[in-house]
Amino acid sequence: MSIEKQKTIFISISSVGAYRNLFLFPNCFFVQLKQFLRDNHGYRAVILVPQRDYKKYPDLFKDGHNELFFVEPIAVGLSKGILQRCFYFFYSYLLYTQTTMVLATMGTRPDEPPAGGRGKQMLMPIKWFIAHTFGKSDVIRLRLVPYLFLVIFRDRPFNRVFESYKPDLVFASHIFGWFDANLLAEARRMGVATMGMPAGWDHLDKYYLPFHVDRLLAPSNSIADAGIRFQHYHPDEISVIGYPHFDFIASRSWEKPREELLRYFHFPPDAKIVMYVSGSIYCPDEPEIIKEMADWAEQGKLKGNVYFVIRLYPGGRNYKDAEERKFEQLTSHLRIAFYRHEVWTDIETTERLLNLMAHADVVIQVYTTVALEVTVLGRPLLSTPFDGHHQRPMYRSIRRFEKFEHFQDVIKSGALLRAYSFEELRECLNRYFEDPSYLSLEREQLRKDQCGPLDGRASERVLKEIIHAL
Repeated sequence: MSIEKQKTIFISISSVGAYRNLFLFPNCFFVQLKQFLRDNHGYRAVILVPQRDYKKYPDLFKDGHNELFFVEPIAVGLSKGILQRCFYFFYSYLLYTQTTMVLATMGTRPDEPPAGGRGKQMLMPIKWFIAHTFGKSDVIRLRLVPYLFLVIFRDRPFNRVFESYKPDLVFASHIFGWFDANLLAEARRMGVATMGMPAGWDHLDKYYLPFHVDRLLAPSNSIADAGIRFQHYHPDEISVIGYPHFDFIASRSWEKPREELLRYFHFPPDAKIVMYVSGSIYCPDEPEIIKEMADWAEQGKLKGNVYFVIRLYPGGRNYKDAEERKFEQLTSHLRIAFYRHEVWTDIETTERLLNLMAHADVVIQVYTTVALEVTVLGRPLLSTPFDGHHQRPMYRSIRRFEKFEHFQDVIKSGALLRAYSFEELRECLNRYFEDPSYLSLEREQLRKDQCGPLDGRASERVLKEIIHAL
């Protein structure tokens, strides 16, 4: 069959989360896709990557280009004119949830106003009004917004590749992102069928997305429900396929002996490990809380010989620099180590992080997405929704993260132990140290409810959905 007659699929990879889900692990979706293309010469794939990220994932390109597999870097600008900004604001707030409210009022440090200035707070009534008037209309959400997007955003960064390859299906692996929004816009202009999935579990409740895909692949029933509740998908438009990267995590093929991890961090053989997952610069009191815990360990107030590993927030450079400054005072503490490596882009550092999660006696996180990976591994979960020795208003307090919509089911499950003071924190830690099985039944139920099918076949199901659509 000639190339002109081949069925062509476009696949985006515009975020680390999307790469992790579909391209990183052994026997991942991409590995299975390449095998399918080798066995079925009537198909070819084109991977679309932001131009700035073209060299970010070297393993993706090691096979080079051939008649079945191509990589196209695409430059998608973020700059917007006044009309475009106004329209972007309008359609984003067709959805207004507790998550949206929290994100709209975030401050970074106690001496700073909320992100974007105090004017953002003044816009809150407008956002609420948009969601509770225009956001109630199917005509506006599903017809007018996509139409106006095509009219107002006239740049067509994907036009060249659409004209060149003439795709039969567009698969957006990160429907929340701006790159994928422009990709889906071009698919709408060209009348090409679309499929997509969120790159993470915390995306669908944040802002309204301007384009529906014809088929939404949901990692779990809870994500499917979020698609219905917040993005107004019909149940018949959704397939629950599982989290593709959980195929690898749940297999535990990466697991190393605990002793190896202890040697890596220079911890003694009898060490109990508390992993602390930083909540970024939006949680300025974390060093105070961690130092208090480390001092308890020194003073014998914790059950066992306890050591701490801080996983720094893996954001961009500005985040990383701020995180280093935030925890600078703890770098010399003998009971505290740091995990600074970028993960989800290479196997070695990712496997080390997974081993840290798997062997941690307790994982402390502040309503981060790591909670799901920890749940898959069955480790004790603890959250610290309090501001150390400070009394902060809600819009600056770590307590605000409890309002995230996507975390409500985790909280309601009872699998997440929460400490609202230093005294409660010490009690929670010792409770887990004395009885590691505490809340194990709740954690198992949370795993069944929130982590999707863990049968090792999620990547296979993604491929089957694509083949069926083609």
